Amino acid sequence: MKTIYYIMIIVLGIIIFLIALILLTYKIFLNKIYQRPKNNPIEFLKKKKERNSKKPKRKRIVFVGDSLTHGNLSSNYIELVAEKIGEEKFEYINAGINAHTTYNILERIENIIACDPDFIIVLIGTNDANREIELYNNILVKRVIELPRKPTKKWFTENLMEIGTRLKKETNAKIAICSIPPVGEDPKHKAFKQSVEYSRIIKEIAIKLEVSYLPVNEKMLEYLKENSPKPKYPVEQRLVEKTAMKHFLLGKSLDKISKEHGFELLIDHVHLNTKGATMIAKLIVEFLKAEEKRLKKLDSRMVLS
Repeated sequence: MKTIYYIMIIVLGIIIFLIALILLTYKIFLNKIYQRPKNNPIEFLKKKKERNSKKPKRKRIVFVGDSLTHGNLSSNYIELVAEKIGEEKFEYINAGINAHTTYNILERIENIIACDPDFIIVLIGTNDANREIELYNNILVKRVIELPRKPTKKWFTENLMEIGTRLKKETNAKIAICSIPPVGEDPKHKAFKQSVEYSRIIKEIAIKLEVSYLPVNEKMLEYLKENSPKPKYPVEQRLVEKTAMKHFLLGKSLDKISKEHGFELLIDHVHLNTKGATMIAKLIVEFLKAEEKRLKKLDSRMVLS
């Protein structure tokens, strides 16, 4: 009898240990996903005095967005931009937070403005689009990122217009607003069409605000037309957590996971592989170089006059 009792105690202890281990792993996993990126606006502002005293002022680029900008669930296009134009003249501030919408950007826009950027790149709208059609009715995401109402195109338009207006009025930055990547790679799917509709709204807002527009959606659609994608999973099947587990816990590269899932530009219907991130980086680099060239011409004219 005592033997059975001891066995039960040992088994119970093992079960409790395993549950605790699972919960701890899950907590670490969530922290990894939702942690702020390196050199985010809060971190930058804390170190601003130290940075300015030790280094000559570099031009600051603030990248505003969601997980596509954060770059831990998606290939990091900011790093690709930095590789292309270097860090000698530019400083890169990552204001991307996973699962954020335009509403969430407005809640933290003061920190973005306080960075006193020379350039601002805005890539936001994927989560607005997906949550409007309830593509992934994820309870965890809704708890972590609470919204006061269900997203709609009208609310998105109002929010993005306010974001652009405030950034124009309260900074001296040159601003570029990007359309969003396609959701999934099936052009017939409602989520794909939704991303196209949101991108049209973004373009209209950029024109109204008289800021630069970077055609991310259009470039990716052109690529997908020329390269027939064959994703192995339907768009309705949420792959984000599965991908994150493979990447963070098993150490698989995002590009390898993308290939396993059968994508051309994406990893999990939402986030970007290196090919997709490179397309965004290229548009941003072209924008930055064009602005730098324009400013140099302006400076030379001022000297001549």
